[in-house]
Order: sequence, then C-alpha cells, then structure tokens
Amino acid sequence: MGGLGLCNPSANANFEFDSSIQVTSSLTKEIIEQQTCFRMSVVSAQRQAKANVIASRHRQLVCKQSELTPQLPVSLRRIVSLSSEKGASSWLSVLPIEEHGFALHKGAFRDALCLRYGWLPNGLPAKCVCGHGFTVDHAMNCATGGFPTLRHNKLRDFTAAALSEVCHNVAIEPVLQPLSGESFHYATANVEDEARLDVSAHGFWGSRHQKAFFDVRIFNPTAPSYRNTAVSSLYRRFERDKQKMYEQRIRDVEMGSFTPLVFSTFGGMGSAATVAYKRLASMLSTQRGQSYSSVVSWIRCSTSFSLLRSAVTCLRGARSHRGSPVTIGALDLAISEGQVLPSH
Repeated sequence: MGGLGLCNPSANANFEFDSSIQVTSSLTKEIIEQQTCFRMSVVSAQRQAKANVIASRHRQLVCKQSELTPQLPVSLRRIVSLSSEKGASSWLSVLPIEEHGFALHKGAFRDALCLRYGWLPNGLPAKCVCGHGFTVDHAMNCATGGFPTLRHNKLRDFTAAALSEVCHNVAIEPVLQPLSGESFHYATANVEDEARLDVSAHGFWGSRHQKAFFDVRIFNPTAPSYRNTAVSSLYRRFERDKQKMYEQRIRDVEMGSFTPLVFSTFGGMGSAATVAYKRLASMLSTQRGQSYSSVVSWIRCSTSFSLLRSAVTCLRGARSHRGSPVTIGALDLAISEGQVLPSH
C-alpha cells in the first residue's frame, strides 16, 4: 500500500494478541486434551485461522489507507500510488541476500527511500554537467553519461537471460529483415532496414518454431510532462506506441509475435509485460521444479532491484571524468625516441 510495513507495536498489541490466541487455539486444545495422535483437522483449523487473521489485517489496513490518502498532498498522493503498484515494493519486502543481488548499502537504501516518497536526497549537485539544474527528475532522464541506456540494457539482459533457460535461439538486439515494398497501417511504423528490437526467442507464446520479439520501454512517471496523466494511461500509451512501431511488421514480415515490455522507474509494469513475465515464471517454474509463486516473486524482485539500482546510479553516477585531461603527445614522443623520463 505504499508504506514501509513498520507498525507501532503498542497500537497493534491487542489485535496481535487476539490473533495469536485465534491461530493457536487448536494446538492449545490438543495440549490440554493430551492428544498423542497427529490429526489433519488441527492443521486445517490452524490454516483457516491464519487466513482469517490475514484477511482481518488487510481490512484494517485498507480502512486506514482510505482515511490517510485524502489527507496527503496531491503530489505525495501520486507518489504513494506509484509505490503501491505491484512489484514497486519488492525491494523492501525481500530478504537482503547479497548472493542474489538483493542487498543495498546504506547510502543506496537512503536514496531509494527518498525516491520512493519524493524527498530530495542529500548531497546532490546544484548543476548537471550538461548545464541544466540537477533535480531528481533531470537525473532520471539526462542522457549524459548514458545512464538511461544502461538502465534499459539491464532489464533487456535480465529478460534475455531468463528466456534462455526455457526458450531456444534467444538473441539480444536481433536485426529485422529488410523491407521490400511492404506498407503498414501506421505512419509511425519503423521501416528502417537496420531496425532492431531488444530480445527475440523461439517457442515462448505458441509454436516451438514461432519467434517472439520483445522491446523494453522505461519511463519516469514523475516527469513534469507526465504528472497530470494517470499512470495506467501512460502504460497504455507507451504500449500502443511500441505496437504501432513494430507489431504489424513483426506479424506480416517476421511471422512472429511482438510484446512491449513497459516499466515505470518505480518498479511497476504495464499489462502486456505483466502477462509476459507471468508466462515466463510459469515456464521457469516447470523447468526448475520450483513453485510458481517463488519464481514470479524472484522475477519481480530482480526487475525491481534492477530499476532501483539504475535510479540510484542516475542520481550518484559520475557523468564526466573529474580533473583535467592529460596531454600525452610529448610523453609518446619521448618514449618513441628512447629518452629516459624523470621520476615523479
């Protein structure tokens, strides 16, 4: 719900105490009666009690959320809504296991919290090396240093790596076939001979021989040009833009399928990406022999951390080399002439 999951223990003490009694009542009865045989009815009763407690807690949180949301400033209300999207809180709820890349150092964690709630991180420069004022929104979009491209490439490479476990002939940036007079419905369709998409793989949606193409788009929903547009509308807009550019060409020329993978910098994803990653999770769970829920959780955490680390890099990464450039012409000349250089 956009929060941090940190509750006041004194405020929740009565509810937690009653919940504990409810969940353990079946076990308590067994102890009092000194039952020595294991009974499945006890397990079933305990599971049902846990489900009731979870449902009750959820109702309380929804009620609290409905009370607090109208009190928030409009800008913060949008930020909280973005933080409430599916997958946007995965980096907070997962165990910080460094082996899986799910751990952040303290500076990155503080920056992540600031980005989550629209606060200004400490220690940001006043000016960007490109000459513009350095704001969070500018940092997320500034092309100097290539950080937006790196952000895009990380998600592209993660998707390709996951696809390679369950599909064959997986390729990064596959080149489309050149056109020979084909025409398309939309004026924005990509007709370049060297047109590329991000990832392709055989056997993802249908036949083993059908080629599936994917293209990644990441946008910053807090950018000034997007602030007054519903996030759901932005997802649909960018999915349609991608489809107009590539879908008919992929279908008619490549005889394949096309899926736009649209993400927000907060970790949410569009409907087409959601369906695609659910399909990928299902295939991976079968391949690995793991539960679907654990695999889909891993995918959400991986994409969430990828976007989060990229956002922190956009804030803190060096966009230019510091210091003065070194002139090496005279040095090269001295070495070529066999001169002995003085030590420093």
